[in-house]
Amino acid sequence: MTTTSRPDPAQPWRIALLGPVLALVLLPSSFTAAALPILRADWAASSAAIGWVFAAYQAGYVLSVLIILPLTDRFPIGRVIIACTIATCASFLAFPLLARDVWSASAIRFVAGLGLAGIYMPGTRVVAFAVPPQRRGLAVGAYVSAFYLGGALSLWCSGLLLAHVAWPMAALVLAVAAVAALPLAIYATLGAAAPPGRRGSLDLSVLREGPVTRTIISYTGHAWELYISRGWLAAFLASALLAQGIDTTEAASSGSQWAALMIGLGTPGVFFGAWISDRLGRARSALVIALASGMISLGFGFLHAAPWVLLASVGCLLGLLTSADSAIYSTAITEWSPPDRLGSAQALQAFIGFGATVLAPVVAGWMLDLGASWGAVFAVGGVITIAMALPLIPLIGRRAERRAAA
Repeated sequence: MTTTSRPDPAQPWRIALLGPVLALVLLPSSFTAAALPILRADWAASSAAIGWVFAAYQAGYVLSVLIILPLTDRFPIGRVIIACTIATCASFLAFPLLARDVWSASAIRFVAGLGLAGIYMPGTRVVAFAVPPQRRGLAVGAYVSAFYLGGALSLWCSGLLLAHVAWPMAALVLAVAAVAALPLAIYATLGAAAPPGRRGSLDLSVLREGPVTRTIISYTGHAWELYISRGWLAAFLASALLAQGIDTTEAASSGSQWAALMIGLGTPGVFFGAWISDRLGRARSALVIALASGMISLGFGFLHAAPWVLLASVGCLLGLLTSADSAIYSTAITEWSPPDRLGSAQALQAFIGFGATVLAPVVAGWMLDLGASWGAVFAVGGVITIAMALPLIPLIGRRAERRAAA
């Protein structure tokens, strides 16, 4: 089934403001990845245990989307985004004040992830229906790029702060900066269009739409590969720097800043993928990008002892490609889903897809605890993203049918 929706005639400034809202609330999100070696030492935690601190954020997101996102089919999206911005900011403020071990830190980050559930996907919905289909990919790409920009800035700022102040102060500075998202969220969602549905609970029947299910499967593989990098790239680079004789604090700081650069390249990557998908179709573009990034992941971790120039260059290319298909999936789900069940479709996409983001960092830590190499950790991500992109093949060529229905 193919469906289209008329562009929302609401104010175009909403698109410009929702991006900064998303970037700001994400500013403290990757702090634990940047501070991982320091937190692990302070709390005497194993790699797998500290992986839960990072994964708790995704767990909060995943477990809440099944309730929060269907609400956007019935209730004003602005209210959802504002309430969840408050929850996320409050949680990040609590982290440096109340986190004392792995489990207290995980609980706080769980609540922060819950708040993100009501910001990211609802914002995608607002943006997608504010523009016509022929420019929808690029518009959603501009919004989704803020997700990568926020993550990259989080790593970069965390590394910069950790080089000069203790970790609680660094985390507090980032949390205070994130609070600026709240007034922007209030202003950005003024006049948001009323949702078309009457049901505010999860509707599993949307999975009967074949293209929706295929999109969700491929998005899941993309999310696994992406969060292997988000969770462990900084630690991998720090480990490579430590092997070169750099001390622990400097290696953690430099590793997080290099990881920020690599992940930050996801911002232009998102634009590139979105632009291509507006011209070549969502399925074809996502498949080609997934195959390319997956092939690089198969070998990236084995560069641990390689010259730094080679390691950094391949890492930058991987950062560009792992993000390039993000906006494609976000756009595709809004186009293939029935408008009155889009909240349910996004909820299932987030629950199943982001479920991979909970497991990926923990599985990676578990593999490292068992003695697996960095090469094996990243290679698993490459295999998964390639395998799960293959269901997109039957959707190639269906773009014309959707356009014709517009």
